[in-house]
Amino acid sequence: MYIIVVGAGKVGHGLGVELIEGGLHEVVLVERDRNRAAELREELGEAVVHGDGTEVVFLESVGARRADLLIAVTADDGANLVACQVAKHWFHVQRTIARVNNPRNERLFHLLGIDSTISAPGAILAQIEVDLPEHTLIPLMRLHGSGLQLVDLHVLEGSEAAGKTIRDLPLPTETVISLVVTAEGKPQIPTAETVLQPGDEVIAVIRSETEPELRRLVSDAAHARVAD
Repeated sequence: MYIIVVGAGKVGHGLGVELIEGGLHEVVLVERDRNRAAELREELGEAVVHGDGTEVVFLESVGARRADLLIAVTADDGANLVACQVAKHWFHVQRTIARVNNPRNERLFHLLGIDSTISAPGAILAQIEVDLPEHTLIPLMRLHGSGLQLVDLHVLEGSEAAGKTIRDLPLPTETVISLVVTAEGKPQIPTAETVLQPGDEVIAVIRSETEPELRRLVSDAAHARVAD
């Protein structure tokens, strides 16, 4: 696989090192700052190229037409978006991944056709939510283009879901429960007769707009009122 990484800051450098030293892919690491590029070239060799990853002519020069994947991880959301857009629409790169520094821009990136986004603030927030029991629904991954997302549901004591079988739950349309992890940490593939208990974690695919409904289903009365 031929991979172009745009941006050689801390994130890009670390990613480039892993990909280059892994030896499984052909990798080009693009850095706009000439001095930074020269410094990294001494470390990583000819895989580091000085240039602007948002420019059509430059991307042409590094072989974007044959690239399988472009990853844009600069500190500038605009530059990351443009690099991915140029790669996808001008060079028809099959897959693009963009770093999103401002989580508010993430939805825009998906609307404009970026295949995947990476948000450091979003990842940190998700980890905080995991550690806080009052967060009963944690988004894990959006399934691009489908309106669906993968979520982690926490069943609370006193919730409507606690003590009920999956068959008896008033689940929103297109909700698919794929895994239940018990309070004791035992994973199980659920059936219609699986009974959810307080403390269970439920991995499910849901429609994004049904988040509030699912939150109310697994929350106790107090948390449900807060969610509303």
